[in-house]
Amino acid sequence: MVDKNHNVTHTVLALSRFAGVGPRLFEALLHRYGSLERIIKADSGSLMAIEGMSAEDANRITGATGFLAEAAEYHAALAERDIQVETRFGDSYPERFFELNDPPPLIYVRGRMPDCKQKILAIAGTQAATNEGIELTVHLAGACAAAGVQVVSMLKKGISVAAHLGARAANGASYALIESGFDHIDATEEIPVAIDIIQSAGILSEHPPEKNPEKHSFRAANRLLAGLVQAVVITEVYKGSKRTWDLLSCCSQIGKLTFVLIDPRHGAHADKESLDRAVSCGAILMVGLDKIDDIFKSLV
Repeated sequence: MVDKNHNVTHTVLALSRFAGVGPRLFEALLHRYGSLERIIKADSGSLMAIEGMSAEDANRITGATGFLAEAAEYHAALAERDIQVETRFGDSYPERFFELNDPPPLIYVRGRMPDCKQKILAIAGTQAATNEGIELTVHLAGACAAAGVQVVSMLKKGISVAAHLGARAANGASYALIESGFDHIDATEEIPVAIDIIQSAGILSEHPPEKNPEKHSFRAANRLLAGLVQAVVITEVYKGSKRTWDLLSCCSQIGKLTFVLIDPRHGAHADKESLDRAVSCGAILMVGLDKIDDIFKSLV
């Protein structure tokens, strides 16, 4: 017998994975109908009354019940690969995602989800990191581990990898949020770090494993990174740090607390234009490693 949680997961998979209902449309459907049961039973005429609804979308939604069996099979296949599916209706789903206008209907997880009851911080910055920027990032991540603060970052070279390695070296919890499905993690640069992360924490994606990264996938991933954590700390950023600027923009839009940590020995790992831009996005400049504790105290 399939339990209630599995029924919910299968319905969300049927709508999201198989009927192509994205986060914004899923949110609109819930706002109108109030429950999965009512969404899955909605008729085309009712659906077309939703602003922005296309006939194609309405037809896919009304046909979602036909995907339930396939969704159940897909869920079972994921379980065999140790991939969990956490829906927005589950107890492990991060409540902070609901701060977003388009919270993901579901999250695919390798390992485990972050503990929403514990402090959690994102560390971010350029992929073209300097040795000094990496050293600062490793120090910050190690301090997080010592303070029991969970670390989240992307799974990219440079500052993100330094954050994971620093947290793990100090026996801390380090989580990665990726912009593709698990099957498209880069074999040469990302997989060794991903394997290490899974041993003690987890990797999260809103995309099914087979999903390829797209040109602007990082923007959707950045919104989740900003939504998941209590604050974001930038350790190195420059004019060309496109992904970091997008993350800062996401943080500004949802009012997420953001810091730029400045190295007391080497100064800011950033050019003046970048620092000015970060401040204009609402970031707070924190000079000195003694300010790390102040950052931790702000995580409420």
